[in-house]
Amino acid sequence: MEILQPNALAAGRKRPRKKGGASARVVREPRTYRPQSILKLLLVSALLGAIGYAMFSTPKVVKSVSGQRVEHVNIEGDITHISKQDVLVAVNRYISESLLLVDMVQIKAELESMPWVRSVSIRREWPDTMVLNMVEEKAIARWGNAQLLNQDGRIFSPQSIVGLEQLAILSGPDGSERQVMEQYQLFNQLLYQRGLKIAEVTLNERGAWNLMLANGVDIHVGKDDVMSKMRRLVGFIDPEFLEQMPAIESIDLRYTSGIAVKNKALDSSKVVSL
Repeated sequence: MEILQPNALAAGRKRPRKKGGASARVVREPRTYRPQSILKLLLVSALLGAIGYAMFSTPKVVKSVSGQRVEHVNIEGDITHISKQDVLVAVNRYISESLLLVDMVQIKAELESMPWVRSVSIRREWPDTMVLNMVEEKAIARWGNAQLLNQDGRIFSPQSIVGLEQLAILSGPDGSERQVMEQYQLFNQLLYQRGLKIAEVTLNERGAWNLMLANGVDIHVGKDDVMSKMRRLVGFIDPEFLEQMPAIESIDLRYTSGIAVKNKALDSSKVVSL
């Protein structure tokens, strides 16, 4: 006779469990958290905290930064002719506002309008410093008596050219500055091979070229086949001719197959066929 347990009776028609039968019980293990999940939770918490702090503190930070005035101006770059005092005077007109609001474009334009300034880059260094990196113009030659030419053949006009008197004087019609500069550099490269230095280069209204060497010798090149004539001259000049140059007044290259050399002591020129 089988005896039913009270819990079996309470279950209604539930059949009694047979002897020797197998039973299974579901056992739930305690919940565990993987390290990756903990890390994600910490990151989310930190992010939410940062957002909350930013929302609370941003107005204060913006007010503090926007009110920070420029206290220091640092000038960087290899400059010789640019006056740092002039730079500071120009900059001071624009830094009454905060470092955040100061108009960098306007300052750059103001500084690059100064004669010796080729280019300027500006950056902020928090909390109160503005840094100017300045590139100075390089004077290659003089244009007339009071102006200078840079490496691009652009004229700039400093208040003084004291100390630059040794530079060659270039001249030509209005708008020919770049052309004259480039031609001067080509002439210079050729004559340098013979140890000769150019003092003046002139392009006249007819398009003809004339040179004066540092030793006082005039060279009339003309307007046609200019570089061919100059190469012919360089090929003609030898050590013996160089020794005679102090006595020479001018050299005329405007011949098809020769040059004319005029001696200071003579009224006429001697034409040398090549």
